[in-house]
Amino acid sequence: MEPRVRLNDLHLTGRVGHTEGLLEPAQEHPRSLLVVDDDPDVQDLLEQVLTGAGYLVETAGSSTEAMEKVAEGGHHGMVLDLVLPEEDDGLALYERILEVNPYLRGRVVFISGVAREHQIKRIHRVVGGSFLPKPFNILELMKVLQNLGL
Repeated sequence: MEPRVRLNDLHLTGRVGHTEGLLEPAQEHPRSLLVVDDDPDVQDLLEQVLTGAGYLVETAGSSTEAMEKVAEGGHHGMVLDLVLPEEDDGLALYERILEVNPYLRGRVVFISGVAREHQIKRIHRVVGGSFLPKPFNILELMKVLQNLGL
């Protein structure tokens, strides 16, 4: 009987790339994502996983920091927590972000562990965006990013 091979073993030996089966073939220029979440553990996890999947990842822990990074430009999309300490509603931050960088419209995945039902409905109705409740499966996030063309 052959020993079972784990996916991590294949990654370590170089026989399988991080993006195999998750993303479209690598583009000439990797996609840049801004991850905005006030939880450093969530930031670190998403940065590691998304970087491993071939994205260039930048993180922000507050709405102020997010606005500074959006103003610098260069992001193809965002993963945005709906509940941040400085914001009553993460959707208000999203609207401010679009004033600075309209390119990000429809290129945001909203995440939250405590989002209210009216926020989730508004995301789908007004923003037309994607929402993932925390905790979410990382493969779900990859699929949503891919569906957004990221």
